[in-house]
Amino acid sequence: MTGDLHACDRFYVVTKGRVELVRTDYSTGRELTVFLLHPGDAFDVITLLDGKAHDITPMALDQVDLLSVPLVTVREWIEAHPAFNRQFLPYLGHQMRALEELATNLAFHDTITRLGKLITHHLLPNHLPAFDGMHPIRLINDISHEALARMIGSVRVVVSRHIQQWKEEGVVSAGRKKLVIQELERVLHKSRKIQEAFPNQKNSRK
Repeated sequence: MTGDLHACDRFYVVTKGRVELVRTDYSTGRELTVFLLHPGDAFDVITLLDGKAHDITPMALDQVDLLSVPLVTVREWIEAHPAFNRQFLPYLGHQMRALEELATNLAFHDTITRLGKLITHHLLPNHLPAFDGMHPIRLINDISHEALARMIGSVRVVVSRHIQQWKEEGVVSAGRKKLVIQELERVLHKSRKIQEAFPNQKNSRK
């Protein structure tokens, strides 16, 4: 799969690897990741629903395998097979919630808060205790700072500065293509899940 693949008349399901769906402002060159897809996710849901061209670019983060079906065929499945709808509609609701969360984060939160929320969202697995005090991260643990910036509507230099600050404070362990949480409570605070922790620290908008 290449970065210039556009889903105009076909529906794709990711079976291997990760895919960013990226929106670009061509006047400024700024990019925003609208969705990060992993195996089991599908695109282009919006074109499937409204039949219109979608200004979005799929970008492969890994070697990616896809299942591909004509959009017209998927629309026939929606009309003819209730069992398909029972699987598809909850997935559609999940995607809509993700868009709502993205819009809320961009409107209400500064960059370090958005980065904290992104990281805590991808902790693996959230319900298990840390191993040797470390909290592994899934899906985003090995991607570039530039890609992280796209996911929170920022730029690489800002994300790099935040992560470097957290490294110096012992909050995260970050190396080449590796990001592990060492002080979970600090990151949770940055994501505003623990409001009362570290009350004297203040964030500034970037």
